[in-house]
Amino acid sequence: MRLFVEVPIPENMKKGLVRVGKEISGETITPVKPVNMHATLKFIGEMQEHQVVEIEKLLGEIKFSRFLCKVNGVGVFPNQDYVKVVWAGIESNGKLEELATQVISALNGYGKLDTFSAHITIARVKRKTGKGMQTFLEKYKDKEFGRFEVTCFNLVESRLGRDGPAHFIITSFGLMNKER
Repeated sequence: MRLFVEVPIPENMKKGLVRVGKEISGETITPVKPVNMHATLKFIGEMQEHQVVEIEKLLGEIKFSRFLCKVNGVGVFPNQDYVKVVWAGIESNGKLEELATQVISALNGYGKLDTFSAHITIARVKRKTGKGMQTFLEKYKDKEFGRFEVTCFNLVESRLGRDGPAHFIITSFGLMNKER
């Protein structure tokens, strides 16, 4: 099973991000489908089914308080000279980063060690793009796409297929009695 941990993004926000992604779509750029938009806290990778129980247990011990996120501006990975991913940034006064740190720490030993970057992928780039990307980035660099409240995070299975990945929530971890 190919696993990751995410914070879900509200449907109304996905619609706006899809419109922005379609603005730059073309032969070399593919917008992310709204059903696949999320904020990744940690990519775990391939795990055996029996490992899921331990992962769920570790994630279930994480305590956090609800917090607000603002989706603001766009950028690219790895850099503007070699674009592979177009993203919208997330600002949370450090709260999303704190949650990601807890997830990464709890899952120490599962998946590779990775650094967290608060973003939502809105498009993937297959080959080098032209000047249109620079214009797009300038247009949306300070654009606010909205705000949302984080009250849960999910353990998700990603199944790769001909039409791209399909995501299935295995377990959702909410605030319940964990709020501090």
